[in-house]
Amino acid sequence: MKKFSKIGIVGFKDKSADLANALDQIADWAVTHPKVEFFALDSLKGLAKKPIHVIKESGLSRMDLLLAIGGDGTVLSAAHIALGHNIPILGVNAGRVGFLAESRVEGLAKTLDDLLAGDFSTRERMMIDAVVYRGRKVVARQTVLNEVHVRAHMPDRMVNVNVAYNGTCLTEYWADSLLVSTPTGSTAYNLAAGGPIIHPSTPAVVLTPVAPSSLSVRPLVLSLTDKKLEIVSAVERPLDLVFDGRTAYEMKVGEKVVLSECKAVTTFIRMRHTGFVGALREKLGWTGKPRLA
Repeated sequence: MKKFSKIGIVGFKDKSADLANALDQIADWAVTHPKVEFFALDSLKGLAKKPIHVIKESGLSRMDLLLAIGGDGTVLSAAHIALGHNIPILGVNAGRVGFLAESRVEGLAKTLDDLLAGDFSTRERMMIDAVVYRGRKVVARQTVLNEVHVRAHMPDRMVNVNVAYNGTCLTEYWADSLLVSTPTGSTAYNLAAGGPIIHPSTPAVVLTPVAPSSLSVRPLVLSLTDKKLEIVSAVERPLDLVFDGRTAYEMKVGEKVVLSECKAVTTFIRMRHTGFVGALREKLGWTGKPRLA
């Protein structure tokens, strides 16, 4: 059974009214469990109380577990901290609609008790490696948990891109923008853009054009297992690549981005009372057929 003796806390105090409550619960719990140390991201300085330590982001890469307290954006930040360090993440929902932050602030002390007792499971989420080439030279590289968003560099312009799948021309997209989302990202911007929800264990990505010019263009689900997607501008204009809604790169004319399945995964802690199917019903308000009076 995995032991958690050093737990990192990721949160942003301007993002959630419940964050202070969660930190207070953790501080109280830590007093009675001195063998477990807590280290909070330095953005929480002034909010995290003793015995919680405040450290820089680089220090969180040495944790046994990351607690991401907030919404899905906070969980994404934790995932980027954990990348390459094999650190599991537990999302604690202190936001609005969060599919990644499954646990609740209420009862956080009980959640910590369950963690200590080993009453949890883990699940792995696929990621996408995005590599930008200028000729044969690699000029940019990012790994994403949610999506790669391809949009026009100039404001109020549409994107016109050619997409190839495993070396074969797939189609030309002309739309406001184009999303390439993982199953994790399928419940984020992809869902708002009308794309399908993909179960987290499905090894696939979905291409979703945002407001396409052609009615025949629809979201497309593809496997990336041992396959690649290649995206290049179909016109002499630069594009912006936005990675997980956080980092943007200006892809210049003549450059291309190649997307493949990342060999690493993001590992999430799943408490016994949570699950993806339940989250769909709760967060999307699925009620089934109308009940008769």
